[in-house]
Amino acid sequence: MPRTGRRAVSALVVGGLSSGGNLLVAITVTRLESIGGVGRFALAFSCYVLVSGLVRSMVTEAVLAAGTGVRSAASRVLLLGTLCGVPLAVAGAAYGSAYLLLVGLALPGLVLYDYAKATALGLGTPAGALLQEATWTAVTCAAALGALFRLVDAPFVVAVWALAGGLIGVLVGLRRGYARRPGWGAGRAESRVAVGFGTQFLLTTGSAQVSLSAVAAVAGTSVVGALSAGRTLLGPVNLVLSTAATLTLPYLARGRTGSRAARSRAAVRVTLLVAAGVLPLTAAIALLPDAAGRTLLGGNWDLARGLLVLLALESLFAVPAAVGFAGLRVEQAGRRAILLGVLLGGLRVPVVVVAAVLGGATGAAGALAALALVSAVAWAGSYLALLRHRGAHRASAHHRLLPAPPGG
Repeated sequence: MPRTGRRAVSALVVGGLSSGGNLLVAITVTRLESIGGVGRFALAFSCYVLVSGLVRSMVTEAVLAAGTGVRSAASRVLLLGTLCGVPLAVAGAAYGSAYLLLVGLALPGLVLYDYAKATALGLGTPAGALLQEATWTAVTCAAALGALFRLVDAPFVVAVWALAGGLIGVLVGLRRGYARRPGWGAGRAESRVAVGFGTQFLLTTGSAQVSLSAVAAVAGTSVVGALSAGRTLLGPVNLVLSTAATLTLPYLARGRTGSRAARSRAAVRVTLLVAAGVLPLTAAIALLPDAAGRTLLGGNWDLARGLLVLLALESLFAVPAAVGFAGLRVEQAGRRAILLGVLLGGLRVPVVVVAAVLGGATGAAGALAALALVSAVAWAGSYLALLRHRGAHRASAHHRLLPAPPGG
């Protein structure tokens, strides 16, 4: 198999292991905790996802693009992880949230873990990423198994998950000779680009995590807990969506030189294929019997059950949105994608927060579904409109190049 093919397969396997481990932790916490405890865990996990994405956009992607500076850039990863982790740990200690405290303490190692995994997949040896992900997943599964037999409680499982991931990140960094001290060490131009990409991430993709934190602050962690309980069951659907997203972009890229009609058909075709794969799973989860729901979520099933249809619609509407976003990436329409992402991200936070205050968890879930529909129409419509515009431009240019008719 060619090297690029091996890297793609490794990336899919690593992504599957990572999503599976995170899903197992979420199910364990949801089954054992009160709805408020589930909300506190969801808030801590959201902070982890937000900071990991911020580090990826500010540091990791620049290293992958340049292909150099892997060891030295690790100091920036440690700096960002420390600057974000310390306030989280302090907040966790101040408000008595063991989950925030654990994630805050482990955050520098966790973001270093993510950096090591991404650079191994993109520039180094994919087998290294597979080994570290398999190790973390195995340790997490062992802790979750202990919780299943009531030998340990939910905070212990999260402690094992967070601290094991952080420790593996540190050990891998030492083995690969990464910089050991936090520091920035980048020039003014590079820093300006990093801040720009970080801001873009917070305003676009990161707005989902920001809105969750805002809901917790304004409407309470019980609302976040109910949303998180419902979304936990939809974990397999989101795993399928993330896997499909990695395959959609190269699929659309292969037809980039084709006609506008051919590219539009390709976008519609891949949207229908992914939707057809996701719809049965989404419907099965939305219509999950009470017995199965109680087995998975325990007493929190009653709160999650009424949200499943709305959250399932949110996942389903994500399919055309992801295809439209991938299409804009293929067409290198960066400015259009940034503008659209900022507009949608800026809309998400106030709408979800207001809906949560007025309608609780049901209102927030309804707002999320409505926003997902708006995003689907916006991303897919923007991509198809761009294809029409460029198709018309090419046709006009071709017409101008034709020789004038005799006697014209």
